[in-house]
Amino acid sequence: MFGPWKRKKAPPDGPFYKQRGWINAAAFLGFMVVISIVGILTSDPSDPSGRDADAAAEDQGALDGVVGPLSPGDPLQVREGPGGRPEGCATDDRDTAQPTAAPEDVEWKKLGDPTVPVSRSAGPLRFDAGVWWCFARTPVGAVMAAHVIPVELNGTAWRTVAEQQVVPGEPRDTFVREREATEGTDPGNSTVPRFAGFSLTSYSVDAATVRLLVADGVGGHVSMSVTVRWRDGDWKVAPQADGDAYSPGTQATPEGFVSWGA
Repeated sequence: MFGPWKRKKAPPDGPFYKQRGWINAAAFLGFMVVISIVGILTSDPSDPSGRDADAAAEDQGALDGVVGPLSPGDPLQVREGPGGRPEGCATDDRDTAQPTAAPEDVEWKKLGDPTVPVSRSAGPLRFDAGVWWCFARTPVGAVMAAHVIPVELNGTAWRTVAEQQVVPGEPRDTFVREREATEGTDPGNSTVPRFAGFSLTSYSVDAATVRLLVADGVGGHVSMSVTVRWRDGDWKVAPQADGDAYSPGTQATPEGFVSWGA
């Protein structure tokens, strides 16, 4: 999931980030704290969602009353801004080319412990109530959202971010339940991840999948993907079925990725 992770043993054929070799790589542990999974869902054949109605209502209840710049969270809500964007958000969405280089106007801003890329042309352009939002509806805008939003979900404003910047549904409910269960736990010693590059696996004006390249701190790289969807006038993360923002990570090399540079 997005939030803190309780350390526990995993079988040798489990996810790479739970194997002993990766756990011992303290330089990468901090990033895995953000994205590792802490729960396994059980499925009730009588319930297509795999959960009963009371549990689903309880998860939604954790977000009741949460408001922010992207409220009310209704995909049918008519927006007053240009192109259906929320009030106060205007981006230049003309550049639909696949990115072959990092944006020329990219800057790196601290978001909690990690630093994330931001761009005056691609976003985020607004920084309100713990929510970094207003991304361009372009391939580069999707890339920026895929870097920023999952990191936000590890911060203290995670409820607002989950309500505002995560696609509603069972995966989000899973995240809420697991994040609640681990809130306030000590993640232990960790270090800050460094985003090294990205590639765009797929893109349309409604959805995109972005592959992230992360330096593992021991001379190698790991990659994982994030899916975002256009909803309520901005990009939002569409979590994996297990509630995780990221796909399972794999070892990778920089070939095939656009580099963020030094």
